[in-house]
Amino acid sequence: MSKLAYTTANLTDVQLKEQGNQLFVLRKFDDAVSCYTKAIVKNPSNATYFTNRALCYLKLKRWELSCEDCRRALDLDSNLLKAHFFLGQCLIEMEMFDESIKHLQRAFDLSKDQKQNFGDDITSQLRLARKKRFSLLEEKRICQEIELQTYINRLIKEDMERNLSRLKIDDNFNDHEIKEKQQEIEQQCVSTFFD
Repeated sequence: MSKLAYTTANLTDVQLKEQGNQLFVLRKFDDAVSCYTKAIVKNPSNATYFTNRALCYLKLKRWELSCEDCRRALDLDSNLLKAHFFLGQCLIEMEMFDESIKHLQRAFDLSKDQKQNFGDDITSQLRLARKKRFSLLEEKRICQEIELQTYINRLIKEDMERNLSRLKIDDNFNDHEIKEKQQEIEQQCVSTFFD
């Protein structure tokens, strides 16, 4: 058993939270998680314990666990600013930008309503989520455009090959006339698709 287990055995949920806070300040996030978990076991109706543990998971880059704790905290208190804020940050990391923006916007609104100053933390995360969402949508748009252009090029080529094969069947054309006809067909195909 670890030393931490002996020192926390008879503590109240509030004392466990305080010990978790001290460990968090020391950047001992795994140990802090342990304290917050024990506090949650003793008092599962305190949303703050979930947000504290969620922040530890956030620092440890355990996005799913952090999201889970934030959602549990929001089930207990839907106006918990930190839960929305931490959840929004995790969702950015998980590339769930629409939901991230929703929670970060809610955190921003709550910070104004509750007159809590988070400096530029919330707005910078909100900008980041919007920027990443825009980049993702732009990337998808470009991919779709490339796919469409590839498809159109394939259609043009197939149409041109069909028309050329019809020309080659007719013996009346010499090579020079076939090349002229090929250029004429290519021009028609291009003008048909790109008017």
